[in-house]
Amino acid sequence: MRAVVLVEGERHELQEVPTLEPAPGELRIRVEAAGICGTDLSIMHGHFPPGRGRPLILGHEFAGTVDAVGDGVDGFAPGDRVAADPNVYCGECEWCRRGAYNLCEQWAAVGITLPGALAEYLCLPARLAVRLPETLSMTAGALIEPLSCAIHAFQYADVARDASTVIFGGGMMGLTCLALANQLGHQVTVVEIHEARRRKALDMGAARVVESAAELHQPFDYVMEATGVPAVVQEAFSWIRTRGTYLQLGLPPADTEITIRPLDINNRELRIVGSFSLADAYPASADMIGSVAPALEQLVTHRFGLDQFDEALAAMARPDALKVHLEPHTHH
Repeated sequence: MRAVVLVEGERHELQEVPTLEPAPGELRIRVEAAGICGTDLSIMHGHFPPGRGRPLILGHEFAGTVDAVGDGVDGFAPGDRVAADPNVYCGECEWCRRGAYNLCEQWAAVGITLPGALAEYLCLPARLAVRLPETLSMTAGALIEPLSCAIHAFQYADVARDASTVIFGGGMMGLTCLALANQLGHQVTVVEIHEARRRKALDMGAARVVESAAELHQPFDYVMEATGVPAVVQEAFSWIRTRGTYLQLGLPPADTEITIRPLDINNRELRIVGSFSLADAYPASADMIGSVAPALEQLVTHRFGLDQFDEALAAMARPDALKVHLEPHTHH
């Protein structure tokens, strides 16, 4: 099978590699759509996860059809349309017992520590897969994973209804959070330097969009940082309202440091929340995707074949790009 393989450092190649055989309890999935996200770039740059070796097939946002089933698999058959949680967890450690599968002591993940979805096929445990209805596109199926990351963040931060929110960053994660905040009746302001993304935020129901924080006028109940840019992270902290919540969604470089005043956290009873991956939110995201698919599918701005990975990376750097998908079995 063909796969985009991270060979050494940031160097990658389209290679012909052996097609994986499903182990007992696994599915082999024919990948129809696979997203590229900031986590993939962080892996390429060597920031996340620390010390991850090469070679590695990237890709953890995907949907496809079951191609083969391993021994002992019930409930799935070849031809089934599926998507899957990329996180492989033990189910037995302290964190798994709490539902924090993303913090599993034996954590592994498709496209991060295991062969991923920027390939024609991948294998993973059947227990992680969900069926997709015939009415849902493969594009939407591959968006279940990023949506589940936003859902987990909202759940862990205990985001309430009818609040004021500012989102720093109008990329895929920021706009996905906008869609969720709108469902909760929030008045949402989006801070985004690129005009095309500001227009998209308005199209998706933002109450206000601004180019920089200098245009903001009052603090917010929820401050959601979705860029990972160190200077933006620092700036975002200054816009938390008393008893407000700061939610870190973007992935800053590992050596990023910011200045905060602990006494301010005390006196104003501020909450600072980090969110990593999706914990146990994938099933909830799979249930929700049908209702938000029309909004989220429009965020897939570019589609490429496996042999166009360099073009896909170049597209991601453009301000008009939101979500870039590879379609391994489609010629572009």
